[in-house]
Amino acid sequence: MSATSFSFEPAFLVLAAAAAAAYVWAARTDRPQTWRAIVFGVGLFLIAASLNSPLETIAAHRLLLIHLLQNALIADLAPPLILLGLTPAMRDWLDARGLRRLRARYALPAWLAAWYGTHIAGFYDWALRTGWALSIEHALLILGGLLFWWPLVSGRLSPPPALAYLGAGFVASSFLGLALIFSSRPFYAFYEHAPRLWGLSPIRDQNLGGIVMNGEQTLVFLLAIGWYVWRLLEEDQVSAAQASP
Repeated sequence: MSATSFSFEPAFLVLAAAAAAAYVWAARTDRPQTWRAIVFGVGLFLIAASLNSPLETIAAHRLLLIHLLQNALIADLAPPLILLGLTPAMRDWLDARGLRRLRARYALPAWLAAWYGTHIAGFYDWALRTGWALSIEHALLILGGLLFWWPLVSGRLSPPPALAYLGAGFVASSFLGLALIFSSRPFYAFYEHAPRLWGLSPIRDQNLGGIVMNGEQTLVFLLAIGWYVWRLLEEDQVSAAQASP
């Protein structure tokens, strides 16, 4: 199979289309701001496009680097964009149907379990060899990402606990990427024997994949942390102004 051939995980095309249709239906009575509709659409596009394109072909047959990039997009970047695209009324609707019970102390370990569990060598190689199990891997990563970002986007956490939550998530999740960056042997047997691209050896492929994963994750988390630091400083300024005579 050529590296430029399209491969598909059609379940995620269907789910993205269903989510878009539900959003349009909800927007009839609760019109979102333009920026919300855009980021929601971008989030869905990142999931649908990365899993139904030549990226999927390369990830599933050639390079760990692209597979890790793909996982970072659907687990770290797409979920917060999708949730930020929801209006307050949409979030309230989801809260009323069970998400109110989702607390940060549950969301963080659930996300970490999905993040590390799907990258265990045995599971990863099994998913790649069967093909269909890749959909399970990707569904777990997307769900884990949505669970992690919900306590933040829902507004349940004020700046100080939000910063602690983000800091814990960033540090706890970074060890996987660091292990890949500094490894001297391949972790995944599947990619040891896969056809290579761009002259990358299996170990170089793995090292670069770890760099891409950690780089993307660092950017996302630093942006989120920067936002809450700005909010915290803004709240301090308001408090100081109110306290001054």
